[in-house]
Amino acid sequence: MKAEKRDFMKLWSSLKKILLSTPSTDNVFNQYRDRNDAVDLPDAAAIRTENLHQYMAEATETASILVIGEAAGPWGCRFSGVPFTSEKQFLAPSSPIRGRRSSKNVPTCPIRMSPPFISRTSKIFWDVMQQYYGRFMVWNAFPFHSHKPEDLFSVRNPTSRDVLQLGQFREAFHHIKEYLKPTLIIAVGKKAFNSLDEISETSLYVRHPSMGGKTKFTMCMQKIFKNQRVKC
Repeated sequence: MKAEKRDFMKLWSSLKKILLSTPSTDNVFNQYRDRNDAVDLPDAAAIRTENLHQYMAEATETASILVIGEAAGPWGCRFSGVPFTSEKQFLAPSSPIRGRRSSKNVPTCPIRMSPPFISRTSKIFWDVMQQYYGRFMVWNAFPFHSHKPEDLFSVRNPTSRDVLQLGQFREAFHHIKEYLKPTLIIAVGKKAFNSLDEISETSLYVRHPSMGGKTKFTMCMQKIFKNQRVKC
C-alpha cells in the first residue's frame, strides 16, 4: 500500500471516529450516525458516511485549497453527507461527484419537496465551483445539521458554542489541515469565518451564496481562483 493511501486511511479513521461519536440532540442532527425512519433508508447513515469518504479520498489527492462552509443544510449535506452537495446532484451526468442517495422514495411524513433532494445553495455552489474541481476540498465548520427544535428540516445557524463546545470543528479541522497542508483556506459565510478566527486560523472570507449572496459569491470565487492573493 502506498504511503499516501495509508496516510489518508489514517486521516479518515480519525475523522470517522469524530463524526460517529456525537449523538443527535433536539436541535442537532448527526447525519453520519443517525437516521429518521420517515425519510431515510435503513442504512442511510452508513450511505452518507461512505459518500463523504469517497469524496474526500478523491479530493485530497489533488486539492491545495480548503473551502470551509458553515453547517450541513437540510436538503444538501443532511442527505448527501458531502458539504455543499445535494443527493440529486449525484445523479446529474455533469456532476464531478458521485454517491448514493440516502432518502426514501416516498417519505412517510409531510415534507415540502420530493426526493431525491436538492438545495439551492448546493446548486449555486457547484455551478460556480465545478470548473475548479480538483483544486479544492470542502468541509463544514459544523459537520452536522443544526435545526430548530421540533422542526427537523429547518435551518438554525449553529452558535459558536455549538461549533467549539462539541470540539468537532477544532479537532476535525486540524486533522484535515495537517493532512492537506492547504496553500489557502476560504471561509464561505460569516459563521465559518468567525469559527476559524476563534481558533486563530487565517482565511479569506467569501459571501455565502444563499439569501441573495450568489453574485458576490461568484465574483469572489472567480477572483480568488484566478489570483489567490485577492481579498473580497
